[in-house]
Amino acid sequence: MLSHQAGRLLGQLIAEGVSPWLAVEDGEALADAVRRRLLGDAFQAAVVPPGTPVPQVRLACDALLPLFTAGGGRGQVSVPVDPRLADRAGALLAGARALHAAVRRPNVLVRLPMTAAGRAVMTELLADGIGVHASLVLSEERCADVLDAYVEGMERALAAGVRLGDVLVAVACPVGLLDAEADARLARSGAAPEALPDGTAGRALARLLFRLREQRLAGDWWRVLRADGALPPRLLWTGGRAEDAAGLVGSNTALALSPQELERAARLGPLRGDTLLGKHLAAREAFTVLERLGVDLGEAAAVAEHRELERLRHGWELRTAVSS
Repeated sequence: MLSHQAGRLLGQLIAEGVSPWLAVEDGEALADAVRRRLLGDAFQAAVVPPGTPVPQVRLACDALLPLFTAGGGRGQVSVPVDPRLADRAGALLAGARALHAAVRRPNVLVRLPMTAAGRAVMTELLADGIGVHASLVLSEERCADVLDAYVEGMERALAAGVRLGDVLVAVACPVGLLDAEADARLARSGAAPEALPDGTAGRALARLLFRLREQRLAGDWWRVLRADGALPPRLLWTGGRAEDAAGLVGSNTALALSPQELERAARLGPLRGDTLLGKHLAAREAFTVLERLGVDLGEAAAVAEHRELERLRHGWELRTAVSS
């Protein structure tokens, strides 16, 4: 069971429009969350790790299905496609469709790294009516490209007669990855530790992505899609720290964390309200300060993405070798 403090924090997050997503390291932890009824009762969606057996994925989907059926863009289970296919659009699309067909649940999200191939595949999947977790979005430019792919895919889904309200999209920014890379560069630059607090880059990027999405949702095409039942893409913050529960609060966002991280966040105290809306100018200034201190954020994002993809590929190779 979760503590009273953790339960209270979950209630506060949901009240602020932040959907709590379960993040676990292995299939055993996922199975434990299902047994403890944390899915649905506490967490509103789940990000399952690579290598999770399909039967376990189905159990998680079934636990969250009532929430998904109730609407509101909740109740999804995100499952990764083989990251070794990240730069091969044809193979990535085939793998994504095969994964979706294997799980056979309406609330499964296919998780794709947002390489050029990943963005093209995202459009195709949305046109088919398949929900997507767009991962590794580490810059405003990449997020803009992802939102373009989202609109194109949903336009095609609408033309094909797909029920748009069932096609859910999460755009995931791994704030922890960017923080780690930017903080390491800041340390190497010789800047005084008090120049900027740790975690500045990730939170600043989150605020800029929030602003970008709000601008896009004011466009004509979004009004057309919304009129036909589409739900806005949800911004998902991943890989962060317990402090991010209070630092990344905004409407129609999500925060992925483990039960242990949730408990740590709860001990830090209550939320302080929305921390994303209208904070883009301060975020831009934080980026300017980082650049002035010698942190090339574009390069930092590219390096963080490359390292994470290599880590995911290596992990997949190891699991494949063990299973064979």
